Amino acid sequence: MEPSLYRYILNHSRNDQIALVILSLTSLPLVYITLELPKKIINMLEGRDIPESVLGWETDPTSYLLLLSFAFLAAVLLNGGLKYIINVYRGAMGERLLRRFRYELYQRILLFPIPHFKRVSQGELIPMITAETEPLAEFIGESYSLPVFQGGILFTYLFFIFQQDFWLGLAAISLYPFQLYVIPKLQKKV
Repeated sequence: MEPSLYRYILNHSRNDQIALVILSLTSLPLVYITLELPKKIINMLEGRDIPESVLGWETDPTSYLLLLSFAFLAAVLLNGGLKYIINVYRGAMGERLLRRFRYELYQRILLFPIPHFKRVSQGELIPMITAETEPLAEFIGESYSLPVFQGGILFTYLFFIFQQDFWLGLAAISLYPFQLYVIPKLQKKV
């Protein structure tokens, strides 16, 4: 068995982890679109940025508003569907690797000397292994893709904020050092 859980996960599910990271990165443009479209809708309602035509079709303000609204709905639905697919894939991969992990634990238990099994019953060992390893399924599924997804979301939001106003972006990131210092102190044991 590997000395590190991350190494164990990577050695036994490398292709699945790569697929999850790619799916997570694929969802980031949709996140940006769901930020940009409401801005365009508000600007359109204020009478700004109304194009004469879209893809060769002439538009009036009402049809352009409907187009933007349906585009926003489609982006939200696609983003939700992609997140659903990612979560189902994470869960299935986590359960599959957890089954392998439990099998290896059972094989190691069978290497114990026979007198050990006279003191510990089979009714104790199986539920103990099952209960202790169950939380690993979620961790295994999220171990690589979740940090990539959440970091990507952070950078997508920061990119959007900086694109709107540079000073607003600086104000947003100026709080990070303070939060990185204070939050771990608040999370210490009470």
